[in-house]
Amino acid sequence: MKKIQIICLFLLLPFACSAQFIGVGAQYADAKDKGNDFQFAANASFPVWHKKNPLNSFVSSGVDYTGGSSPVAGLNLKPIQLTSFLSESLFNNNKATILVGCDAGYLFNFRHGKDGIVITPNVYADYKFFFVKAGYDFNVTGNEQQFFVRAGFCFGMGTFKNFVKTEIW
Repeated sequence: MKKIQIICLFLLLPFACSAQFIGVGAQYADAKDKGNDFQFAANASFPVWHKKNPLNSFVSSGVDYTGGSSPVAGLNLKPIQLTSFLSESLFNNNKATILVGCDAGYLFNFRHGKDGIVITPNVYADYKFFFVKAGYDFNVTGNEQQFFVRAGFCFGMGTFKNFVKTEIW
């Protein structure tokens, strides 16, 4: 099993290097008395479908890694991340980016908890090089869940919006 996890990690390296949204920071999640509530968090994602539509939404794929001892921690491969920027005027006229979304993927839980399919409704905001993301992880196959808040440094939409004129039209 360890060899499979290492091979998956090396296969994902080119994906992470070509990502349009990269974040590194810390996460708070209740560890349920199994360790630290604060953990390292890293994520990368890139849009795979972003045509203009009435829901102001786009689809991404990504990967999250949270090191630590919370019930839903580890390497989470997220092939589907459905995200909405709510309205074009909010996106175009505001230096900060606010996104509402729901991610679905498979979690390889290295320490505590169980591997399984994870669904994560979340709210994301970034400004320049800083981000905050809050959500709720549901491991539907492992019957585990947790509320989390992540904060850290990012290279994403907020970064682009502060240095070049970025609009959705």
